[in-house]
Amino acid sequence: TPDRTARQMAALAVRYFDNDSRIVDACCGTGQLTRALIFEGVHPSALLGFDADAELVDLYARLYPEAAALRMQFHEIDFRYENVISNPPFEITECTSFLQWLSRIQRSGDRSVLLLPYGFIDKQRPKSVRETMRHFIVHHRTPMQERFARTNSRAEIVVLERL
Repeated sequence: TPDRTARQMAALAVRYFDNDSRIVDACCGTGQLTRALIFEGVHPSALLGFDADAELVDLYARLYPEAAALRMQFHEIDFRYENVISNPPFEITECTSFLQWLSRIQRSGDRSVLLLPYGFIDKQRPKSVRETMRHFIVHHRTPMQERFARTNSRAEIVVLERL
């Protein structure tokens, strides 16, 4: 079964997303969030995972043959996605770029469930974070209980809606 954080994120996605639209697992890696979504009852054919790492995308495609898999970086995608679930990069510039990308590809009412560094969406600096967050309504925030082992950083699950 998926880990606790992935299960929490998938449950929020099922609750907040438009069930008639495809769900995108952005920066999917090996598909931990995809596995959790399937565990929650989402059919694999409703899922699309993408990642920049070719080996991870190949593994994802083998693990979830009914889901679509693309080898791309998030900023290369310029088409709309109503439902996005992701554990994007935690570096400040990459995380900011990810949120800026999300604000470009989503339209009013579209939603995202994200795992972000704790307090990231409250940052006043860099100014680009504050400016980007003006495009979103925050529907839900849940701090993770455990720290990430490899980065020793705290994180939170955030549900955003594009204004």
